[in-house]
Amino acid sequence: MSVLCAVKNGTSVGPRLLLMIFGLVLLLGGCDNAPMAQPAPVRETARSVPVAVAPAQTTEQWVADFAAYIQDAQEEGGIPGLSLAVVNRDGPMLVQGYGLRDVEKNLPVDGETLFHIGSTHKSMTALLVATLVDEGTLGWETPVIEIDPDFALADDEATKTVTLRHLLSMTSGIPDDAEYDLPDVATVADVFAVAAEAELLGAPGEVFSYSNISASLAGYLAALAAGSDADDLHGGHARLLRERLLDPLEMKTATVYVSEARRNPNHSLAYEISSGTPEALESEDTDDDALAPSGSLKAGAREMGLYMQMLVNGGVAPDGNRIVSQESLAQMWTPLLEQYGLGWEIVDADGLRLVSHTGAYDGFVSVIGLLPEEGVGFALLVNAEEGGGDLTEAAAQEFARIYATTRD
Repeated sequence: MSVLCAVKNGTSVGPRLLLMIFGLVLLLGGCDNAPMAQPAPVRETARSVPVAVAPAQTTEQWVADFAAYIQDAQEEGGIPGLSLAVVNRDGPMLVQGYGLRDVEKNLPVDGETLFHIGSTHKSMTALLVATLVDEGTLGWETPVIEIDPDFALADDEATKTVTLRHLLSMTSGIPDDAEYDLPDVATVADVFAVAAEAELLGAPGEVFSYSNISASLAGYLAALAAGSDADDLHGGHARLLRERLLDPLEMKTATVYVSEARRNPNHSLAYEISSGTPEALESEDTDDDALAPSGSLKAGAREMGLYMQMLVNGGVAPDGNRIVSQESLAQMWTPLLEQYGLGWEIVDADGLRLVSHTGAYDGFVSVIGLLPEEGVGFALLVNAEEGGGDLTEAAAQEFARIYATTRD
C-alpha cells in the first residue's frame, strides 16, 4: 500500500504524518482510486486524549455531530476512555478511540481496544436462537421442556408453557432479583436451579421483568438444542457464539473469557471516579461466569461495528454471507411488553424506529443502536460506569435525533 493511499484504505496514521500525506496528495494529485474521505474532527480536551484509529469514510455532518456529542459527554463526565463505531450498510463511517484504556500507563484507547460489552450481549444470544429457528431446529414458540425435559419453573403450568420467546422477551415470569439467590461461585446448574425455585411474577407472557437468569437460560437452551453436552452448556454457548456469529463476522479478538481478553495487550481497565480522579477497579469477571449468555462478551468497537453492519444489512455479513434471516430479525425487533422485543428495546425516536440495548458490568458500560429503515447503526463502549452510565443511557436517542435533524 502506498503512503498516499494509506488514509483512504483505513490505515491508522499520526497527526504529523497525516499533514504530510495531505500535502503530498495536493502536490501529486492523490491516489489512483476515488477521492479520499476526510477524517472526522478530533478535539483535544483537558480530560480526554482522543486518538484517531481509522479515518471516517464519510463526510456526512451527522456523523461528525454525533462524535462531537460523545466527546463533549466524555469531557463533562470525566470518563477516562471510550470507543465509538458508526456504520452504514456499506461499512464503517467512523471508528475512533478517545482517551485512555490504562490511565497509570498512559495507554490510549483505539478501535480495537477490548471492553466488556455487558448486556448488549443479550442481542447476540437472541440471534443465536434465531439461527436455530432459521434452520428449523426449534421455533420461537417451542416449549422449553421439549428442549430440556428436566427444565422446571416454580409453577407446573408455567413449566409446560414457557417458551424461548418468553425467556428472551423477559416475560417468563422469572423476577429480576432471582439472580441474587445464586451462590457466590455459581454454576450453570445453579442458574437452572434458581429458576426452578423462584416465585413467578405471573404466567409466561403476562408480566415484564428484566432478568439475567431468563436470558441466560435462553442461551444455554440454545446450546443444548444445537447439540452441546448438557454437562458443558457454558462451553457450548461460547462455541455456538463463536461458530455462528463471531467467526462469520471475523470478530477475531472478541471473547467471552476474561483470561483471554487480558492476554490481549490492547484491553481496557475499568474505572471509578473518586474526587475527579479515575481509579482502576478490581475486576469481578470470571471465565466461568454462570450468567454468560446475558452479558459476558469482551469486544472492540471496530468488531462491534461489523456486528451492527450485518444487522443494518438485514442479516447479511460484510462478506455477503447470510447470518440470520430478515424474518427472524423482524421477530426480534417487534416490541412486546415494555417496548422490549427479543434481546432488544424498540422505540420511536424522532419519527424513526430505534432498536437498541445498553449494557453494564464489571465497571464498564456500553450501548448499541440502529435505525433499521435508514441502514445506520453504532456501538459505544465506555470504561467507567460513573459518567459513562448517563452517556450510554442517552446515546441511542441522541443518535436518532442527530441523524433525523442533520442527515439532509
